Amino acid sequence: MAKIEFDGVWKRYADGTEAVKDLSLTIEDGEFVILVGPSGCGKSTALRMVAGLETISEGKMLIGDRVVNDLSPGERDIAMVFQSYALYPHMSVADNMAFSLKMAKVPKDEINERVKKAADMLGLTEYLHRKPKALSGGQRQRVAMGRAIVRSPQAFLMDEPLSNLDAKLRVAMRAEIANLQTRLGVTTLYVTHDQIEAMTMGDRVAVLKRGELQQVASPQELYEHPDNIFVAGFIGSPSMNLGSAIIEDRDGALHVKLDEASDIRLSDKTLDRYPQVREYVGRPVAVGMRPEHFYRADSSTPADVTMKQRDVMLVELLGSEVLVHFSTAARPIISEDLREAIDDAEAFAELEHAAESGSQQFVARLEPHEAPKMGQKVDLAFKTEHMHFFDIETGQALR
Repeated sequence: MAKIEFDGVWKRYADGTEAVKDLSLTIEDGEFVILVGPSGCGKSTALRMVAGLETISEGKMLIGDRVVNDLSPGERDIAMVFQSYALYPHMSVADNMAFSLKMAKVPKDEINERVKKAADMLGLTEYLHRKPKALSGGQRQRVAMGRAIVRSPQAFLMDEPLSNLDAKLRVAMRAEIANLQTRLGVTTLYVTHDQIEAMTMGDRVAVLKRGELQQVASPQELYEHPDNIFVAGFIGSPSMNLGSAIIEDRDGALHVKLDEASDIRLSDKTLDRYPQVREYVGRPVAVGMRPEHFYRADSSTPADVTMKQRDVMLVELLGSEVLVHFSTAARPIISEDLREAIDDAEAFAELEHAAESGSQQFVARLEPHEAPKMGQKVDLAFKTEHMHFFDIETGQALR
């Protein structure tokens, strides 16, 4: 096993496009790290530079203690798993798994032993004689994994390996890959645009935007402490509610005013997490509110944490929870960071239209028994210790 290190790595193409910019990131020996970001952010390019399938324009790439910039893919001792499986259709499962070992002139007995062990691990033993066309998508992906495992490489590189599978199978395969990586302890770099994969599989997640590393942390750290508006808007489903608000000081207590009916007093816990907010009194800031931190207000709820008389625009009943879309006059944040985070031209156009009207919809995640009816007015409260604050101009968290 070995660590992988990007040391100031750049990728520039002949037309001047910079796909990866000054990337410095270390994947420790045995660690499982996810590269995530919107389409075109450079994550697959970064992975291909580790594999030797893309040249490095500047900086150093290390696998273990070796600088591998000038080594061919075959000299790097890594195994790659692609989304397309890349199986030989005329070969059996066993022959597909054994192919690289045969090319490396590994003794036949050892090949058989390695293939058998990998097949047992992946539940493929009864399919070893079959051709790929006789397998399901999940089984083919297991064969691709087995082909990587039998090589006993220093590291696994996985490029969107589950994107061709249906939703139910993706969930099962996510768990399988995570468990397999834990059992094998192989250094793994995994690329995906699916943030659910990113949040449920890796030890750490590295978020990229336009070739630049935005934040690298554990999944929970990313979710609870985003460094900027891009990470806040990209991580989480439904995404964080973001709106412009004014910070006001009244008798020594700070309030965040989203609109006329949303004047929320900030708790000491909030200000401990975001101390720079004190410097923004009288100024607009970007406020972030996760859907799960709303709850139905009642007569015992303090008025200074309540958003009163919200119009319910849509109710999504999901069984174990309810997503309530409600109106607010909080002005949307319109920035390139958020455009990148949303990664959906139509959704961003809706946000721009909302900005022109000076209002937008927020989403609250409630318990089923708290579900209002569409068209109803509802009082909602927010757990202020979970609020997030960002500078509107720079997008940086006010920590």
